[in-house]
Amino acid sequence: MFRCTECNAEYTQCPDFCDCGNDTFEEFYDEEFDERPAPRQKRKEPELSPEEIAELEEEKRDRKKALITIGASLLLSIIILFCPPYMEKRTEKVKQQAIAANIKVPDVNSYWDNTLPYPTRKTDSYYKLPLLNNQFGSISVKLKKYLGKVGNQFNRYWEPSLVKGSGECRVTFTIDKEGNLDQKYTRITDRSNNESLDDSVLLLLSKLNSFDIPPSDYKGERIIIAFKKDESGISKVYYPSN
Repeated sequence: MFRCTECNAEYTQCPDFCDCGNDTFEEFYDEEFDERPAPRQKRKEPELSPEEIAELEEEKRDRKKALITIGASLLLSIIILFCPPYMEKRTEKVKQQAIAANIKVPDVNSYWDNTLPYPTRKTDSYYKLPLLNNQFGSISVKLKKYLGKVGNQFNRYWEPSLVKGSGECRVTFTIDKEGNLDQKYTRITDRSNNESLDDSVLLLLSKLNSFDIPPSDYKGERIIIAFKKDESGISKVYYPSN
């Protein structure tokens, strides 16, 4: 309904002009003539039985399992396609370098440390050996001089010229009573992100096998030695504190 703002005459439809000549109107609601639209009813979801709910949950779980299986299969396919046997290629490369240099190569696969999870390390005799680097402040002068000679030998036989770029690689080793590098306990425990650096250290371990007989106060502890080359090309071999 519409009402003239001047004379209050009422109309069911809004005219252009009122009989009084006014052309402005206000709209109002009159229950006698107008009907409001019925309020919109909210759609009521159908009630499901416990069996139907359990069936829907089972379908959701099946879909989730299927998605996980598909994702795992795709990931495995990518690994197989783009990541061939990595360490086999690396060790084979070092073997070829050693053969070219007329060096007898041991089983270099045993040098790569797989960094076992902590629970597994408890059963590995290698990790039960004490670490000599943690005892540098209390070892004898004689043992310090011996370690200095061992470090010099590593430094003499290492070829940093083979390294392209920079990085640091760490080797953990032990020496037996005859002064031989014990291959059972010799591992590259901290690889760098530089393949040429890791390979140069692996080649070094293939060349260097024996040292002087260690002093009596050396009890076969593990020793860590590091091989580092910085971005400026300066290289060094040293014993890290841990």
